Amino acid sequence: MNIKELRKAMMLAKKTDPEKSTVLAMLLDATQKLAKADGNREPEEKDLLIAAKRELKMAHQSLDAGIDVGNTVEILEVFIPKTKSPEETQKIVTALIDELSEKNPKLMGKVMGSLKKEYGDELDMGIASQMVKDALI
Repeated sequence: MNIKELRKAMMLAKKTDPEKSTVLAMLLDATQKLAKADGNREPEEKDLLIAAKRELKMAHQSLDAGIDVGNTVEILEVFIPKTKSPEETQKIVTALIDELSEKNPKLMGKVMGSLKKEYGDELDMGIASQMVKDALI
């Protein structure tokens, strides 16, 4: 979803789902603040993703603290791309490590850079990092 679609969804939800409208307005505001802080520019999809991740993290923290956040988590999760399973991640890491001429822990940065460049938000980089570390030792 891009910024224009977010604005449209927020306006549509205003009459039918006030909670969703509020969450989307909060997300739009956070997205705009990120773009403004980064050179006073127009918000982009990357800003939306970053803002959605931050808002989702805060919603989970509120839940952990026993605070009712309603449907906020479900609303925000729509904006977060699904990550590959640990099994899929392991296959990707193994294939990449197998392409290396040697298994050397000093290559971890190179491998992680390749994973980030090729898969971006499709992988949980924390899980991938541990798998790469284990494979290069």
